[in-house]
Amino acid sequence: MDVRAAALLALMVLVAVSPLVTVGHAGASSNLSIVSSTNVFVASRNSTLSLEITNVGNYLKELDIALTVPPPLVLFGDNHWIRSSFGHGDVIHASLTVFAPSSAAGATVQGSIVAVYKVLGETIASTETHAISFLVRGWIDMKVYEITVSPDPALPGSEITISGNLLNRGVVPAMYANVTVAADAPIVGDSITPTYVGEVDPNAPAPFSVTATVDPSATEGEYRASIIVYYRDDLQFDHVMTIPISFTVVTELPKTETSQPSAVDQLLNPMVLLGLAALIIALAIVVYVRRRRRKAPEI
Repeated sequence: MDVRAAALLALMVLVAVSPLVTVGHAGASSNLSIVSSTNVFVASRNSTLSLEITNVGNYLKELDIALTVPPPLVLFGDNHWIRSSFGHGDVIHASLTVFAPSSAAGATVQGSIVAVYKVLGETIASTETHAISFLVRGWIDMKVYEITVSPDPALPGSEITISGNLLNRGVVPAMYANVTVAADAPIVGDSITPTYVGEVDPNAPAPFSVTATVDPSATEGEYRASIIVYYRDDLQFDHVMTIPISFTVVTELPKTETSQPSAVDQLLNPMVLLGLAALIIALAIVVYVRRRRRKAPEI
């Protein structure tokens, strides 16, 4: 093995055994350890962030610690802590409220915790910085409404259409949404035609329509079925919703009887009223002519 190869191997071993620095925690040369309760915030909601700052090194004096988070995050609470002395094993517990607007959904932001202190026996202040990263997660609240089944009642062997609307009440789009119906009796499984809706944006209703055939051998009665909605969120997790529906199957559609109009409806008929008006006018003319004839002078 030559000198260059030996040096490269030594460097690789050194990197492998070196202490790792994780987000929110101190490295081997740090005097402080920072532990956060969470690294995920929910968009458009307040989140609680708890910090635990521990002295894992030398005795410190004139400790000044500050937490900063970048916009668009909004921080509520005291983010600045001062201790005249901070010995090994001493702990600072802090609880803050962080608001992440909906516009930050899906973003990763990085804050920092900066500590300034003097190590016991030293006169020059030291600065220690810890980076802390946060993921702002969006959320989806899917609602299915205005569901209709047509025709209802349906005949055995006929095709029914199940329609409705999807409404995303969350802050991020629902991806790859599609709607189908479960192959429960009396629906024929091979006849189901699902609908691919695609992206469902927040506060934008998305209509859907699914067709299926009723089993020709189905008997009369009320049946229950299920609409199934599939979609994926911003973290690539799949979600499934099941919404129950009901419809009726009859072997014969009810006959619609034509009701006879009532006497009042007949009298209020425009043609009847017109005929009555003409009859009244004719009678009035006849009466008038007769009276004139009676009053005519004799010759």
